[in-house]
Amino acid sequence: MNKILKEHFENMFSSNRVGHSFLLCNTNYDNLKEDLEEILSDYFFHEKIDIDNNPDIYILKPENGSIKKEAILELQSEFKYMSQIHDNRIYIIDHAELMNDYASNSLLKYIEEPEKNIYAFLITSNVNKILPTIKSRCQVLFISNGSDLELSKIDSEIIDKVVSFVMNYEKIGIDIIADEFNYLDKKVDKETLKTFIRLMKYFYRDILNYKIYEICKDFMAYESKIKEISEKNEEKSIINKLIVLNKYENMLEYNLNINLFLDNLIIEMEEHNE
Repeated sequence: MNKILKEHFENMFSSNRVGHSFLLCNTNYDNLKEDLEEILSDYFFHEKIDIDNNPDIYILKPENGSIKKEAILELQSEFKYMSQIHDNRIYIIDHAELMNDYASNSLLKYIEEPEKNIYAFLITSNVNKILPTIKSRCQVLFISNGSDLELSKIDSEIIDKVVSFVMNYEKIGIDIIADEFNYLDKKVDKETLKTFIRLMKYFYRDILNYKIYEICKDFMAYESKIKEISEKNEEKSIINKLIVLNKYENMLEYNLNINLFLDNLIIEMEEHNE
């Protein structure tokens, strides 16, 4: 099972912080199917279930490259009545980023006032295309692309620079732009920048984990710093920063002006800071 997914739901249930809507990012239903089936079996149905053949699980996928309002309304109609089999009912929306505006607004109204024992799993490969008001009402979880972070295989110098950069950014905000080349060479190559942004993302993920569960998963050696930042940030603010970092990590796959990249990243993080 995906380690991130398993640990998230273990911590969530043990700390009694179970929400009604979950946004699973950087993935799709096919990649998560087996893991979701295990999560639903263990935590929501308390018995082994077949995710594709269960009357209390509704799976919505795009048709012709989009998800329209009518599909969301049909989903809602399926949940008008209580289940006669299980206590909980689940709906899963695959490629949620393909909802059009009408569909997104219909779903927003539905999740704003969640009904008892109905849980939503929204799965997206592009969290930046999800309506911000929907994101704000979900527990957001970033699924790792590829293997988990292995700090032991990364140069300790760049790890220290990332931590120092984040600590300083949290103190002085956008003013760090004038100081950024103390952390990266002016002629930084794309691979080094990828590593830097990826480490930032994982560092903020640990900050979020500490904010919610008081645990660190990757940067245990920096727990005191993580605690300090988590105490100064609201949960929503940390999630917003993670969303921006995720966006910029994906942008590095394309040709861009590397010299302006970090400036734009910092500016957008500040714009989403709350």
